[in-house]
Amino acid sequence: MTEETGLFIVTERLQIRRFRLEDAPILAAYRSDPEVARYQGWTNFDEAGAREFIAGLQGGRPGVPGVWYQFALALLSEGTLIGDIGLRVIAGEPTTADIGYTLMRAQQGRGLAGEAVRAVCEYAFSRLGVRRIQATVDDRNARSLALARRLGMTEEAAVETIWRGEACVDRIFVLTRG
Repeated sequence: MTEETGLFIVTERLQIRRFRLEDAPILAAYRSDPEVARYQGWTNFDEAGAREFIAGLQGGRPGVPGVWYQFALALLSEGTLIGDIGLRVIAGEPTTADIGYTLMRAQQGRGLAGEAVRAVCEYAFSRLGVRRIQATVDDRNARSLALARRLGMTEEAAVETIWRGEACVDRIFVLTRG
């Protein structure tokens, strides 16, 4: 399989692929979990919203400047959806990209997010010409902070902000090619 048929990357345990309409119930389930959604930008992600989200991705491709592309993360052994990773090449800065990731709670703590983020970063470096990838992490999100550090990302900035009515600090982590 290739990008044209929907599969972008295969890792030891994961398929990193396009979303399929049959992913909608699982996508809605983990994105509506309050613990999973706590540090994310969405609320009330129901199955109808998941279907609309997936339909909106169908004509897209990774690497279009200014546009988030969402990769589906599925277990290689079963093909079942367990999370997603978003990648956005910055408009006007084609060698810089933002990355964000979400994993259902039942699959957290197994090293899958790190495996997926490493693979998507390598894809962005080798296939999209990106040289710098940045992740914004709420400092209350201990698992995501630990992941950024395990991946060798460097903290470049800390910005005080208000998120959903709570004071927090967004930490900007960067990974560069080479």
